[in-house]
Amino acid sequence: QHQVFESSNLSSFAIGILLLVSIAVLPAALAAVLRQLVFVQRARRVEGRVVSERCYRMFGRNRRYYRVEFELSTGQCVQLRSSVATSAKTSPRLGQAVPVLVLERTGRQPKAKIGTWLELWFSSALLLFIGSIGFLAVAFASGSSV
Repeated sequence: QHQVFESSNLSSFAIGILLLVSIAVLPAALAAVLRQLVFVQRARRVEGRVVSERCYRMFGRNRRYYRVEFELSTGQCVQLRSSVATSAKTSPRLGQAVPVLVLERTGRQPKAKIGTWLELWFSSALLLFIGSIGFLAVAFASGSSV
């Protein structure tokens, strides 16, 4: 009976830590979404082409990163690597046109991102999901105790 109490306390402690971490993630998630919205609004859309790929196996599945080449307003060709590993089924093929969002600022390096939903919003959506779990769990727990 004593061990059951200890394991119950341990699991409550672990759940509490997970909730605190997920709640702490929520402001970071909201900031990431806001930064991304500002970038998308300010950037101009150009067409890029998939010029190379890197395939590998992870957890028994084929995963893929790809490189996109596009042109800045100065005429300079630039390459950009995808930031999210995808399956070969869901990612663009070699030579395929891909949207790229570019923000060129005088005196600063240009900022560019591949303009697909996955590349633009996956990390923000993941952070929002993790942060929301903790927020909803705390809201549910406080609502059920009333």
